[in-house]
Amino acid sequence: MAAILAQLDLNSTFFVQFAVFTVIFFIVPTVFFKPFQKLIEARHQKTVADRERAEELVKQANAKLEEFRARMNEERTLARAEFERAMGEVKAEESKIMTGAREEAKRITQAALESIQSQSTSLKRSLEADVEGLSLQISDMLTKRQ
Repeated sequence: MAAILAQLDLNSTFFVQFAVFTVIFFIVPTVFFKPFQKLIEARHQKTVADRERAEELVKQANAKLEEFRARMNEERTLARAEFERAMGEVKAEESKIMTGAREEAKRITQAALESIQSQSTSLKRSLEADVEGLSLQISDMLTKRQ
């Protein structure tokens, strides 16, 4: 066996190195790699859990958004109905006021017309009386000159 080892150019350090390699091969994975694997697995689990939690929060936010939109549409509908009701009341009040104003304007116009007609009649009578008096004066003046 020594001849074979000499032929392969192997000495006793080979066995020491082989023993050290074997020990390191079995010890390093358990001491070094397994904790890192556990750390990586824990981080992966936390990432997955956080992602699932984020997806759940997004679903909740979307549900709240839809609820908000539905509520907003309901409130818009109620506000629109209230606005239409108020506008109906305003238009009815406006119509009532306008009718009253038209009647008042018509009454004032009618009274002014009647007043103008009575003044016109009275002025005509006055002018007729003045015309007769003036014509008498003119005829008197003309007769006196001749």
